[in-house]
Amino acid sequence: MGLNKTISVLGASNVDITGFTDHKLIYGDANIGTSKTSAGGVGRNIAENLHRLGFKINLISVFGDDPLSEFLIKSCKDLGINIDASLFLKNENAGTFIAIMDCQNDLALGISAMDIYTKLNAELIHSKIKTISQSDYLVLETNFPANILEKVAKENTNSKIVLDTVSGKKSLRAKNILSSLYILKTNLLEAQMLSGIDLKSNNNEKLVNYFLNIGVKKVFITLGKDGVIYGDDTGVSQHKTIPTKIENTIGAGDSFVSGIIYADALDMDIQKMALHGMASASINVQHNAAVSPKMNVANLNKIVNDL
Repeated sequence: MGLNKTISVLGASNVDITGFTDHKLIYGDANIGTSKTSAGGVGRNIAENLHRLGFKINLISVFGDDPLSEFLIKSCKDLGINIDASLFLKNENAGTFIAIMDCQNDLALGISAMDIYTKLNAELIHSKIKTISQSDYLVLETNFPANILEKVAKENTNSKIVLDTVSGKKSLRAKNILSSLYILKTNLLEAQMLSGIDLKSNNNEKLVNYFLNIGVKKVFITLGKDGVIYGDDTGVSQHKTIPTKIENTIGAGDSFVSGIIYADALDMDIQKMALHGMASASINVQHNAAVSPKMNVANLNKIVNDL
């Protein structure tokens, strides 16, 4: 049974502070709106989504000792996410992500304050390798420095390694581990930066094949309103977006990752993986936090079966 698979997620935990407005943003002025503070971070979001889908999760993240860190730690423990292998640093503040959403509830501007992750080195993470190496899947994301990603990938050849590239500039940290990847999830901008291919001709299939040719087993490139293009050794295909009322797009990519892992763990083909990724993202964007409390197997399968 696929849900008996163990998954380790090595990635960021931070506090999301999100501002919403009902009107067109006016830059340089104070915009009237509402705000929400919630637990976030790419790694933590992926871990929570997978936990809600029934997997046993080890989250290896970094926490400080300030009140926001305490908030994050408590949120993980309340959910039942195992963080025993995480790093707990003294005299450090939690990472934060400040997001300003436009009147369509899409990200207009974000500020990522992740100084705590600059304190990491390969030696600090080495003690966590044993926990990670016992996992069926190892999920990485590029908030962690390149040397740590490279060390973990090199020493965990028995796990299926999944990478979320997070952002354009940060994606470059993963350049040296691409050939070790089982699954790569990226978006169009990140894929272009990571490959060095400037696609003026909009030939997205070329991007997918670039990553397949250097050793990635399964590639998913999200295209925003145009859906996702994906491929493996059976070929390259594209799926359109699922029409959904959008409350918040933050965390959509993280939930997409969780959906494709869920499908792969159940030995589904890459087309079904893409459908589950899109369905998972659809559930997520209907909620105003980074992870929807409605994420579960029943809701995920209902959307997929209705497609």
